[in-house]
Amino acid sequence: MARRRVTASAALSRRQEQALGCSLRLVRELGPTAFVLREEGPPPAARAAEHRVFLGNPHTCSCAVFVNEKDLCKHICWLLLKKFKLPRDHEYALQLGLVESEINYMLQGLQVTSQPRETINSAKELQIADDGYIAQKEIDTEDVCPICQDTLLKKMLPVTYCRFGCGNNIHIVCMKIWTDHQKELEKDSLVKCPLCREDFAPLKLILEEFRNCKRLVTVAEKQHLDKHLGIPCNNCRVCPIEGNCYKCTDCSEYHLCHGCFRSFCHPSHNFAFREKRNQKWRSVEPAVKPSTSEQLHRVDAEQNSNEKEKVSCVPVQIMNSLPTMLVRKCSSLLDPGLQCRLCLKSFCIGQVTRFLPCEHKFHRNCIDHWLHKENACPIDGQTVYNPLTWEMVPRKDKANLLAPKAKNSPTKQTEQQLFIPGTGLLAKQMKPGHIAEKTQTSPQGYHNKNVPSECEQNLTLNGISYTSAGDSVPNLYSTQKARSLKFSRYVKGLVLIPKPDANVFMQKSVGTGLRGLSVYGNTG
Repeated sequence: MARRRVTASAALSRRQEQALGCSLRLVRELGPTAFVLREEGPPPAARAAEHRVFLGNPHTCSCAVFVNEKDLCKHICWLLLKKFKLPRDHEYALQLGLVESEINYMLQGLQVTSQPRETINSAKELQIADDGYIAQKEIDTEDVCPICQDTLLKKMLPVTYCRFGCGNNIHIVCMKIWTDHQKELEKDSLVKCPLCREDFAPLKLILEEFRNCKRLVTVAEKQHLDKHLGIPCNNCRVCPIEGNCYKCTDCSEYHLCHGCFRSFCHPSHNFAFREKRNQKWRSVEPAVKPSTSEQLHRVDAEQNSNEKEKVSCVPVQIMNSLPTMLVRKCSSLLDPGLQCRLCLKSFCIGQVTRFLPCEHKFHRNCIDHWLHKENACPIDGQTVYNPLTWEMVPRKDKANLLAPKAKNSPTKQTEQQLFIPGTGLLAKQMKPGHIAEKTQTSPQGYHNKNVPSECEQNLTLNGISYTSAGDSVPNLYSTQKARSLKFSRYVKGLVLIPKPDANVFMQKSVGTGLRGLSVYGNTG
């Protein structure tokens, strides 16, 4: 065995960083210190690789890095740091191998961390839910998934739980990968729990939860982290900002892209920046060294900006305007695997859910509490409220912001159009009183104009108000001469305007369903 290490080398520190930042899953335990790890590949290929890792004297791994360099790889570091909870500078986390007494020390430490779970199981204090299964345990802030070793409430992925044994929570995606590595499983068989080794849940239920939980993943969640979703540049108005994003520490919701920031569009104030939307804002170093008074002003500005961040980022009226939905008996949110990704609890009948612009769904109480502290979605980091983009985002309940004004003003209705075959006319539905208003007011303005822009004539043929639009240049088909048109009695009370480029005329009568419509068109 090689000489024992006292400190971590630069290469070992780099691999420890890789281990803490990568996504690995423990898919099989071959023994107390022998494991099979699954590593997801990069996004283009997305092919998973499996590695066999043995902890002992010495440690071994089947990956190419360990085979070539005979040094600790990220897979061994992942087991030592995340599975066995060793600190990075611990003596046992630096060695190429561990003797039997040191292995026993790690196993005892792992047993101590899971002691509260074993005490509850031995005391048989587990409650029975209404469906006959073991009741799901409350998720604590320090609970981790036993397969990926990530903290449940920080990762915010949908969870399932052991329904026949311990009642502990595991990520649905991790449990699906765990079941894929179990042998001789059928649809009606029960999957074993990776914690208590008792029956976890029926395989059919786990597969249904896995299919349903995919509906919780939105398009914004799949976007690259270098896109700052929901944040436009206040100068060039590009949205979203990609790459470095700069935020003014003095102004409210003022951001610049990298190009506009370099062009000194807003030089009088201090800025902070970030490269990815999941990073924290860092102060920008000035190009020119400021004087002492400017340094004091910068310190005061940073303190004020820190105080502003503690205040609610989303206004209450904006928060209340976000759409909500009541969970009813036949709601699709009651399907297995669908849950609020903040508290990781299922939706129940009678609860109120709230939707964010990125289409993520949460319990209203959970997301309202979050939006009092943050102005971004907790899942994908998309900004919820920005003065520039808020008016461009369509929302059904957005009219609640203008509710006092909307009571006194009539709502604008969408106009429907219908082409009348055989006439070259376009029927357009109008609001009551609009026809009379147009026939009375339209001739007054046209006598004062040399070039008509909208209407040239306003004729009355057999009780029908006929209006034709003209071009700025008169032509052969202009509406300067009267037209003799005969229509069915069902079309009385319509405003008719010839449709442009109506070269094909079909001899068909106008149906009775056109009552209350106005007919518009342009002469070619």
